[in-house]
Amino acid sequence: MLRNRIIVGVLWIVSLVGISFYGGTISYGFFAAITLLPVLSFLYLLCVRLRFSVYQKLEGKSFVSDRAIPYYFTLQNESKFAFAGVKVYFYSDFSSLTGLEDGVEYELLPGTGITRDTTLVCKYRGTYNVGIRTIEITDFLRLFRMRYKNKEPLEVFIRPNTVALTDLAGIRLPRLLSRETSRAGSVPEATVREYLPGDAMRRIHWKASAREGQILVRRDAGEEQQQVTVLLGTRRISPAPEQYLPTEHKMLEIALALSAFFLRSGIPVRASLRTQSTETFQINGRDSFDAFYETCSHLMFSPSYEDRFLFASAAKNPSAISGHLAFFILSRWSRAAELFARRLNGNGISVVVYLVTSNAAEVPVRSESLPRTEMIQVSPDADIREVL
Repeated sequence: MLRNRIIVGVLWIVSLVGISFYGGTISYGFFAAITLLPVLSFLYLLCVRLRFSVYQKLEGKSFVSDRAIPYYFTLQNESKFAFAGVKVYFYSDFSSLTGLEDGVEYELLPGTGITRDTTLVCKYRGTYNVGIRTIEITDFLRLFRMRYKNKEPLEVFIRPNTVALTDLAGIRLPRLLSRETSRAGSVPEATVREYLPGDAMRRIHWKASAREGQILVRRDAGEEQQQVTVLLGTRRISPAPEQYLPTEHKMLEIALALSAFFLRSGIPVRASLRTQSTETFQINGRDSFDAFYETCSHLMFSPSYEDRFLFASAAKNPSAISGHLAFFILSRWSRAAELFARRLNGNGISVVVYLVTSNAAEVPVRSESLPRTEMIQVSPDADIREVL
């Protein structure tokens, strides 16, 4: 393009010299042609900008991260003159297209269109734009280039993918699930649990309910408390989507993968997360898992949802401090997390902490004050099949 501009500029100077020193019809005609060509070329570019159309569509209604989605787009020339050079550029931060690259140039004859069918894969859970981001058009003489943003981008809502785990690598589950039984002052916590729909009224432990401020029921004789607790932090780490989307997606992916893994193993899961208040899910069947999945799909993280509120709420609930094993899924380690992990360890409960961060310096070293706590760093871009 620069070369063409230089050539036209040199020809215009030559024509200007011709009419200045020689005159004549030919010199003036040449000067007029060289002067008008850039103007006409720019006007042509404006006409292309006004007449050019883009259509794009995703096939399907519900989209999941890391799953291929059928996608197509059409570039349409609805005018009576040809379009010399059209390039399209795609959103690539959070999605990728199969077999299509940015900047491929297309030429469209009058009244024709070009359609490309492919698949699109979205990397993260959330709502964001995919498909064509910008369009670039060039005139016939390659003197001018115009790039503009697509007026109608595709906005998609992506649900998290549930990764099926066959085992938890690096974690000795039999040892962690074998709980120490000597616990001081824990009799009420061991003999009661939260009320669940269908529990008989005669099983309500009224004294414990009054003390804890919620309805608690006595456990049946022999009802073993082999339960796994999952505490999911929901604090947003940054206002920039390119920073918070990978981290939040990975945290939800871990929570769902763990819940599904223990559910298949016949071990109930008690999952808690923080929004305006603490929400708790007793996952012991497909319906309860689906309810947890739906909440994770629409969950909004926030800077105000600090982890200390989640741990403070969990500390008040007997069920949260009386299971066999607890998982913390966090974006950073905090004093509140350390104190709650210490309390669980003192109660004979093992803790596994998944810190989703790319900075290894943020992962604390193993501490003697947390003898039954394991720290595992998870990169936001890691494959949890390899980490978990």
